[in-house]
Amino acid sequence: MSKLLEQVLQANIYLQPVQFSLVTVINILNIRVLCSRALRSSSCTHYFLAYSIFSIIYNCLACLTQFLRGFSIDWATNRIGCKIHFYILFVIPFQANLMLILASFDRYYSSFKSHLLHSKSTIQTPRIIIVIGTIASAIYMSPMLVIYYWNETTRSCYLYTNTMIHIYIFSQIFLYYILAPLLMIIFGFLTISNIRRQSMGLIYLTVSMRRRRTERQLTRMLLLQVGVHLILVLPFGIIYCMNALKPSTRTPDVLAIRYILLMWQQLDYFISFFLYFLSARIYREQLIYLLKFNNFYHT
Repeated sequence: MSKLLEQVLQANIYLQPVQFSLVTVINILNIRVLCSRALRSSSCTHYFLAYSIFSIIYNCLACLTQFLRGFSIDWATNRIGCKIHFYILFVIPFQANLMLILASFDRYYSSFKSHLLHSKSTIQTPRIIIVIGTIASAIYMSPMLVIYYWNETTRSCYLYTNTMIHIYIFSQIFLYYILAPLLMIIFGFLTISNIRRQSMGLIYLTVSMRRRRTERQLTRMLLLQVGVHLILVLPFGIIYCMNALKPSTRTPDVLAIRYILLMWQQLDYFISFFLYFLSARIYREQLIYLLKFNNFYHT
């Protein structure tokens, strides 16, 4: 074990409990605010809610895994854990990322079809899409359960190497680190373009001013979150691609850097609260109302 890797593992003992506490508390508060009457009527809010739920689940597992590694405890050091470990810790971020893509498309669709914002289907549809997307992504990631194996001699978890597995790994990299960011950026620019074009027309005359402000603030929340998401996620994606496609790069020092970038990526799962608070007045209003109500209730 290199000195850098040892220092990173020791740092995780102190940093991961803080990370776990922040993610859990902030996302629970985030869910409570998003469930308010002023926000829950928007279809985009449902994707934000799903993202917060996946964030809590992922960090409960990731923080515990990183924390235990500081004590040289790894639940992947057996035949079953080797397979389940990689599946769970990859499928949940994949599902969370999918929610941001769906939210980006929802913002584009809503800006293009503003007259449908109040239809009942716009509230029911995202719930169905979330369920289908969650199941589909879980099925897509299921090969992770079989492409890793436990070597009893070296007592290490390894990835099988053949052409089909390389194609599958490349498809993961392409979908998560290339296609997903590209779609978020494209839908983001299209949404901005639609909002600017429609603001010069008469389409908003049939929509209440309050509803219009809410939708535009939700769009601003999403665009800001997508930008920060790319900054936090892509560095880990680069080193994951390097390790997956070239096994010789899996040295102790590179592993230490990978754990550092993993901690950097973990910031993505609680920073959305602060982005929402700074970018949307309606979010701040609902948060203040919630806190005031709770204070009144306990007095």
